[in-house]
Amino acid sequence: MKTKQLFLIGGNEEKGKKPLLLSAFCQRFNPNDGPLVLITGASRIPLEVGVIYTNIFIRLGVNDIIHLPLTRRSDCNLPENVKNLERASAVFITGGNQVKLAGILGGTPFFQVLKQRVNKGLIYGGTSAGASIASGLMIAGGRGGYNPRRNLVKLTGGLGLVQNCIIDQHFRERNRLFRLASAVSSNPEFIGLGIDEDTALIITNDRFCRVVGNNSVTVLNGNGITHTGYTEGKAQDSIPIFGMNMNVVTPGYGYDIITRTPLMKSDFDSPQAIELEAV
Repeated sequence: MKTKQLFLIGGNEEKGKKPLLLSAFCQRFNPNDGPLVLITGASRIPLEVGVIYTNIFIRLGVNDIIHLPLTRRSDCNLPENVKNLERASAVFITGGNQVKLAGILGGTPFFQVLKQRVNKGLIYGGTSAGASIASGLMIAGGRGGYNPRRNLVKLTGGLGLVQNCIIDQHFRERNRLFRLASAVSSNPEFIGLGIDEDTALIITNDRFCRVVGNNSVTVLNGNGITHTGYTEGKAQDSIPIFGMNMNVVTPGYGYDIITRTPLMKSDFDSPQAIELEAV
């Protein structure tokens, strides 16, 4: 079985002369194995966004690209769309509204094939909403804030392509630390992954994470929480959170989701780190 890999970008990645993250994504699959399926249904302007990313991927040497806007659930039931996904070498989902896209994809034949193929090694890439939607428990909305509060975050079901994580994006730039902390405090079994803009988190086999790009990923571990006031008071009241663990992971470093421990750069260079070689 191929290595399962998710390439999750925090949004606003460089798209100009040096689209380094998108280039790194393209290097993780062989275009000769099948088309790159590009999904833009989260966007308000899916056709225009499709043109932008198609041109970038062509510039990066990917010539077989199938753009599937997927703006209606009926699109996800079409046999030709499912067949295109079945023969794909990679899939990439762009930004926009992840709740909208989850409502279009969820439970459809297209989604079932997507999940099966990703679990068997189809390279998955997503930016912004395309990153958030990969988690099982998905941030559906909210806002930044200067203390944790119930009304900072709304949660719903995502695609469940990666286990035991809540993924947030545009993280540092939109001041979303306490939004993610509020989410984790209500679901301490989930690890919070806050991905900054122009930064990617590569997750291998639902376990090993590595950061690439220009900024960082903030990891919130709720296992050690001794008290949370998430259910106390009014939704707009600040809440106490005791015992939450935070790590800031910069490019080259990583995190082990299973053991909930950071990974040093040297961990990825170790001859024993066979599973880490994919990242």
